[in-house]
Amino acid sequence: MVVKSKLADIQIPNKTFHDFLFDEWKQFENDVAIIDNETKIQYTYQEIMDKAKYIAKALIFLNVEKSEIVLLAMDWSPEAVYIALGVSMAGAAFLIVSPKLQSWEMHFTVGESESRFVFSDPLGLREVDKLMKQLQREYRVICTGSREFACGHPIISDLSFAASQNLPFPKIDPELDIVYLPYSSGIHGKRKGILTTHKIMVAKTLAIWNKENHNEFQNQGKITMTMIPFHKQLGLDAVLCALLNGLTVVVERTFCVHTFLTCIQRYRIKSIHLTPYMMNLMIYETENHDYQIEDLEWIVTGADAVTQNLYEEFIETFPSVKYVTQTYGMTEIGLIARNYENKFKNSCGQLAANLELKIVDILTGVELGPKQKGQICIKGIAANSPYLNNPEATFEHFIEGWRKTGDIGYVDEDGDIHIVDKLKEMIKVFGYQVTPKEIETLLQTHSAVEEAAVVAINNDVSGERPVAFVVLKKGRIATEEDILDYVNHRVIRYKHLIGVNFVKFLPRSPCGTLLRRLLAEAAVLSVASISEVEKELLSPTTKV
Repeated sequence: MVVKSKLADIQIPNKTFHDFLFDEWKQFENDVAIIDNETKIQYTYQEIMDKAKYIAKALIFLNVEKSEIVLLAMDWSPEAVYIALGVSMAGAAFLIVSPKLQSWEMHFTVGESESRFVFSDPLGLREVDKLMKQLQREYRVICTGSREFACGHPIISDLSFAASQNLPFPKIDPELDIVYLPYSSGIHGKRKGILTTHKIMVAKTLAIWNKENHNEFQNQGKITMTMIPFHKQLGLDAVLCALLNGLTVVVERTFCVHTFLTCIQRYRIKSIHLTPYMMNLMIYETENHDYQIEDLEWIVTGADAVTQNLYEEFIETFPSVKYVTQTYGMTEIGLIARNYENKFKNSCGQLAANLELKIVDILTGVELGPKQKGQICIKGIAANSPYLNNPEATFEHFIEGWRKTGDIGYVDEDGDIHIVDKLKEMIKVFGYQVTPKEIETLLQTHSAVEEAAVVAINNDVSGERPVAFVVLKKGRIATEEDILDYVNHRVIRYKHLIGVNFVKFLPRSPCGTLLRRLLAEAAVLSVASISEVEKELLSPTTKV
């Protein structure tokens, strides 16, 4: 069964990414586009466009090549916005990494992308310089901060001579030329660069913006803010969506929940993008400080699912909030679905505009019907990006024009999309499939459990077995035996947990994404031997 979006198709203009944005921004050219919360410096839309042209002309003079990858080691700032657009105007493509990374953490992406031009925040200069020397290539680093923090590198104002040269801008083909190179998370296996053309970037941005159907940033105040990192797809989407609606965006380089709530209060922000992790932090912060944020009405969430408990607790803590819009997407595609109702739904909502969806059997690839669980596949312009230097992965992720998401889910009779788990997180015990989410959900019904994660540990006999990491509620006590008994008496034998680890917190990325790879590594150390468990399961009298 193929599901088509109920929303009207949006026409994708044959424009470059920067021209698409600039044409929309002309109506706001004298309005303030961005405020730097740290320096309080602000830029109008016209100033952002002018500075983007300055960067582009400088890069062209410095002989940046067509579709060359320019590295941005930056957090959110006004410079981050106009440098990315300047790279686009110069015919190159931008790759964004966090300036907080160590050189070894950037090594794969920067090495594979062959970046030689770098714009870096002062925070990232030392590690970027170290990495470039290790890669043994000619490179040029421009510091985005002031000279006193530039460590001898040129700063943006030093590009004035290059930018003053009257060289022609390159001719860009929106359908063929690359403008953006995000990387997949790498939580499960090798990270992959996603070759995003101008047309695909415009398609992804239009799906998020969708001014005919998405109202959260229309007539909802003139100022919003983001603290979702610049290098995350959701962070980039949040700012582009706000700017396309003519809002002023307050940007902050470092995440601090106190600063975040203070800004929401100071600027009387009505609508904002969040992650569930940030929602939790906001709730905890109000236990220690009082904030007057009665203007906040609408939040849009992504990166993970909002549970009903979190939804209810957030609304109780911030009663002015009328809408909690959940979204579902992936870096390769952008927005896939979102909900449109002013109530909690245990789904990620309806399919975004310009997309088609189908569910296929995990093993056979056969197309499934309503409420049948399988792998979610997507078709549409936004879903067409291949992987950099990896034709095998590109071939593996497409089937007859449909992109495999790696997510397991189903579509109900109303057309709502439900995510059950991720294919790569599936645990296979003696050939049986165990979804971590199922056990995690059961664990969270235990009265002492605050949150939980389940990962696999490898074994020669069974293939894999599930192991749990549990965070207990404040003041509650539980033993490993308590948790094991609670779960294992409620699930079939092959789904039995073989170990429970009590931790103070679960490791997460700045966006709140659970870092299962770290838990999987810890799980190997936590279980010394599971031979007795395997013997029990292999017994001829045992029913799995």
